[in-house]
Amino acid sequence: MAAKMGSKTTSLKDDLTAALPENFQCKVRHFLSASVNPSGEATPRDVLVLGIEVLVYSTKHLTTIFVSKADSTGFLQRQRPSPVQTIITTFLSWLSNQERQKHPSRRIVISLFARAQSQYLFPGSAENSKKHVLDDRQLIKWWARVLDPIIPSPGTANPSDDNQEASHEGYITVPGYEGAEVRQFMPPSNGSSGRPRWKSGNPLPELAQARQIQDDAPPRCLLPRFPDDPKARFMQDLDDEIGLTGDTANPSPTKKRKSGKWSSIRDLDRFWEAMEFRQECSSGRMVGFLWLVTRPPPSSRGENVANGASQESMFDSQNSEVLSQPEEVASVSRSPTKRRRKPLSGPIIPRQPRLKGGSSSLTASSDLSGMLDTGIADGVVLPKEGYAKAMQTLLHLEFNTLDAAVTSTSKWVSEVSATGGFQAGSSIEVQGTAKVATSAVTNGGNAQVNDLGGMIRKKRKLEDPFVSRPEEAQKAQPAVNVLGAGMIRKKTKPVSS
Repeated sequence: MAAKMGSKTTSLKDDLTAALPENFQCKVRHFLSASVNPSGEATPRDVLVLGIEVLVYSTKHLTTIFVSKADSTGFLQRQRPSPVQTIITTFLSWLSNQERQKHPSRRIVISLFARAQSQYLFPGSAENSKKHVLDDRQLIKWWARVLDPIIPSPGTANPSDDNQEASHEGYITVPGYEGAEVRQFMPPSNGSSGRPRWKSGNPLPELAQARQIQDDAPPRCLLPRFPDDPKARFMQDLDDEIGLTGDTANPSPTKKRKSGKWSSIRDLDRFWEAMEFRQECSSGRMVGFLWLVTRPPPSSRGENVANGASQESMFDSQNSEVLSQPEEVASVSRSPTKRRRKPLSGPIIPRQPRLKGGSSSLTASSDLSGMLDTGIADGVVLPKEGYAKAMQTLLHLEFNTLDAAVTSTSKWVSEVSATGGFQAGSSIEVQGTAKVATSAVTNGGNAQVNDLGGMIRKKRKLEDPFVSRPEEAQKAQPAVNVLGAGMIRKKTKPVSS
């Protein structure tokens, strides 16, 4: 069973100066959980095996899908392909496609911070011996493999889909590693189709341009701030040095405070160099910053801002906790001539939004996009307080043993149900088998035997001048001289005078 829980949140403004023309707002928080019945009996005895929290930030020209936390309990049987990896890849791909449907002219970036830790969401799960905890190097590689299937392979896109024109590119930054040293963390498929799918570095300057930030803006305006982010903590310390927060005892001059320029960090390169000695990056373990950027096709990049703004208000009006559409925007859609219309009757059939020049179905960038249906995967929508309460309840449960995990799962589901109520379609039951590529046949009982007797020839030995034969080696050794007893004489002692 998989359940998705969301929360409409207020704007979490990035603490930037006036150099930012638009706020960096968190529109919604998604939490996807997956559970299984380990006993396989008809009686439901579900236990949580996976949880991932995703925050979606939106501006008029950029949507950022930030992976806040992801964790597993270890009660899922290990198999290939990994169900955990497949679920997370499918979920992130589905979110990316949903945002691209709503805003075809926007850039979409999936961002995350990879830091190895024994547990994040499920307390006590580190004590489970079956839980496979990755180290720092393995975790960075694992997240790169999770994001890599979202990039469509050449020739797999639907010809009638605009996704074939959209470009995808991944970026990896590991503080302390540069250039060729970062390639060890990239997926094996990188560069197999000619053009590399992953690069060493970061897309922050490009994303800053998408947010309409000036080219001469200070570095602090190019760096977004996320919850539990080491970059944000380092930026906060740099802000304190110039007195931007007002918490310092000796605030800096007003001129420096207004300019928003740090004293020691002048550009992004210097920022990443300093990150090597800050926070988790200096603890002796590697950490990774990963981005997957989806650029819109050239045909949709030319849309004006007004069209994007009206499109944003149209989709946001479907949510329950957003402001109503302004009168100026609503008056544009009215017909200039008044005419009488008959009152409508009958059931209301909702229609899926259509891409410009495309179809209403999800983009077929890969086989993963069809695994979640938009009609039944909306999940439970909780208010901000209810979402925070549900997360706090999860963080105070126990998942060290199977019995404790089953009890904690039941308690958490009851808490979420009491807070928001499980609506129809809040959980999806998934049954089936995954298609695994078969390897070579190992059982030779039913295999056809090929007789290669007439094709086998004995390889002739090469004469090696440096390797002598045993007979020659024996002749080359000098003969041993045996001395008889009569040939041995005792040496006489000299007579002393």
